[in-house]
Amino acid sequence: MLVVAAALFLILSNSGEAAPEVVDERLTLDPVLGNPAAPVTIIEYGAYGCTACQAWHRAGIIEQLLAEYPGQVKFVYRDFPVVAPSYSRMAARTAQCALDQGNDAFWGFHNAVFTLADARSSQEDLIQLGAQVGLDTDALQTCVDNNTHVATVQYDEDRGRALGLPGTPAFLVNGQHLFYASPDALRAAIEQALAS
Repeated sequence: MLVVAAALFLILSNSGEAAPEVVDERLTLDPVLGNPAAPVTIIEYGAYGCTACQAWHRAGIIEQLLAEYPGQVKFVYRDFPVVAPSYSRMAARTAQCALDQGNDAFWGFHNAVFTLADARSSQEDLIQLGAQVGLDTDALQTCVDNNTHVATVQYDEDRGRALGLPGTPAFLVNGQHLFYASPDALRAAIEQALAS
């Protein structure tokens, strides 16, 4: 295997082509709600310390949209911890550790953070929140203590910055940017995506 990799490196370096950048598969793993094969993808870039994100979550808007368009929409959450950044990064890293325990584990924790926590919550509070939603808290604590997902959260933040996102919540519907969108704006974008 090492010989093959070395040969490939020599071929690429001699051909003048740059070797493709390898991105850790875990960096690109997104938590998903809805039909993973849906024709419409809504991506939210959010921050756990963002009160507008919290209001969206508490209103159940995403769940309403998934129910209105059964099987046609999937929802993806990505971290963009630009509001209350210290807390938002801490909560995002902990949520990524929850994702290591499964997609459902992530959503249970994510929902609890937006419902029960706020920017005054400590790391210990977030671990206890994980216990409340049935996470393996030993694994969660180890993941947090090891700073396992510092790069994961930074990767999402960098993607958001590369898109020029002005803040949170920010949405993409099949790639169309919607900043500070209303539920009706999201519905219109879904309808447009389904019609195209």
